[in-house]
Amino acid sequence: VVNKDYKLERLGDEPGARHTAARTFCLGVIKEFYGFDYRPDWHGDLDSLEKPAAQCHFSTVNRGAFWMATEPNGSIAASAGIKRLSWHPNVLESLPGRYPRPEVVATLMRAYVRKDLRGGGIGRMLSNVCEREARRLGYETMYLHASADAVATIAFWTARGYTPIGAFGFSMHFDKSLRQERPSSLLAPI
Repeated sequence: VVNKDYKLERLGDEPGARHTAARTFCLGVIKEFYGFDYRPDWHGDLDSLEKPAAQCHFSTVNRGAFWMATEPNGSIAASAGIKRLSWHPNVLESLPGRYPRPEVVATLMRAYVRKDLRGGGIGRMLSNVCEREARRLGYETMYLHASADAVATIAFWTARGYTPIGAFGFSMHFDKSLRQERPSSLLAPI
């Protein structure tokens, strides 16, 4: 159950101290969980948080968004963002033909929960927020990737309805349809 004291904060388009804090949080989780430091070729999306809206992967101008869940004392508990798949040309190249209309595919990125708070529902809450916003922005599919050797992470995304579509390198790739399905009662004959 998500602690009701968490505050969900959506970052604005113009960079500031909260954007820097989000970037620092994400890089800290990456270091702790994956064991590697900042790499400009892997973390350009995080760098973009500190750039003007036109250059930020997560800005509303670019059909994106980024959230942080914070504790009452202001410390960051979790993060997640969405951005256009077109920011990932390597994914489109790795999955030829899978996304013939990349403009309707969002990427769920930087979904991180602080280690001491995992398993409490914050990840589910943030993934729900990301999916709702992606639908609102006109996306029909959500793509994400996770470390192929992170068993708990793979189980989490699978339980959330994401379908594994293959492992490439050290990443497992997933996607999920965001199209609203009509309730079966509406499909029954009259």
